[in-house]
Amino acid sequence: MSSEALADQRYFHVHGLKAVAPERLNAALKAAIDEFEAALYGPSRTELTDTEIAMLEQVGVDLDERPDGTDPMLDYATEFAAIRSTSLTPAALAKELGVTAVRVRQMIRDGSLYAIRIEGRLHVPVYQVAGQRLVPNIGRVNQAMADLDPVSVQRWITAADPDLDDMTPLNWLKAGRGLDAVLKVLPER
Repeated sequence: MSSEALADQRYFHVHGLKAVAPERLNAALKAAIDEFEAALYGPSRTELTDTEIAMLEQVGVDLDERPDGTDPMLDYATEFAAIRSTSLTPAALAKELGVTAVRVRQMIRDGSLYAIRIEGRLHVPVYQVAGQRLVPNIGRVNQAMADLDPVSVQRWITAADPDLDDMTPLNWLKAGRGLDAVLKVLPER
């Protein structure tokens, strides 16, 4: 067993837990989330005062119960986890593109490559790569979206837009169509 695995076991043991295989942990987490969602959320209107309800509705909060509806926070967390798990490290992307890791980090620094930093490590979402090259003009789009969170970026770039002939911005760029059309439909901040 590696020293890292032993350190993980010690960490969990000190906190009253035992290390388990990721598959077992994921299954347990899924079961807990299924139970948690039902137990956590009570009927919104019964837990708030009339003043609170009026204030929330005035700013656009939907307080109507939808027992079969989705949980926006859970959806966001799931999408973020998917982005993180499919992202590439700068070194892996460099190998894919046939450039150096230093060059990839330079592109991240200048904003032409969108990346997120998690626990000190850079993660580059894969939507930016088409085969062994970057999607055409993705650098300019990334620079315009630098202040958006990764889930908002992913949702926008993969959603069909009527102003782009019902294509997604990503497919529009992959098809080599005009950059200006994509820049005009950037999400508002």
